[in-house]
Amino acid sequence: MLKKAEINELKVALTWPENAAEFRLWFGDKVRFGSPAEAIWRQIKGNERGTFAFYQNEELVGFSQAYEKVKNGIHVACLIVNPKVRGQGVGRLFVKALLEYAWAQEKIRFITLNVYPENTPARLLYKSFGFKEVSDNQDMIAMSLRERK
Repeated sequence: MLKKAEINELKVALTWPENAAEFRLWFGDKVRFGSPAEAIWRQIKGNERGTFAFYQNEELVGFSQAYEKVKNGIHVACLIVNPKVRGQGVGRLFVKALLEYAWAQEKIRFITLNVYPENTPARLLYKSFGFKEVSDNQDMIAMSLRERK
């Protein structure tokens, strides 16, 4: 179940990455590992952007953002799944729920996200939903999904 996230859910999700490298896959290079939740919440504009928690059996299993970054486009960012449920299809259900949310927004024509080249499971998951890699550099891969007509 997808619901609007609050800072307490971010606090729980911040316990999931075991180290700075895992944290980077979630937040990128702009958010410092070990920062207080309140500082991260402000930095990611948690109150202003579409910030979501994903629950399964009343347990928080995912955290992400999906917000209009550019006109007619939703950008998915900061997506993380609780490590204890990875590999069980939870990420697929979470991404599906985020895509349903995005396409339900008026005038949305495309969805974007960025993923690190080494994050092969995420890249394969996004490709399975039809995302295309639209730019490929050593640091980050931009992916896009166009509206189906």
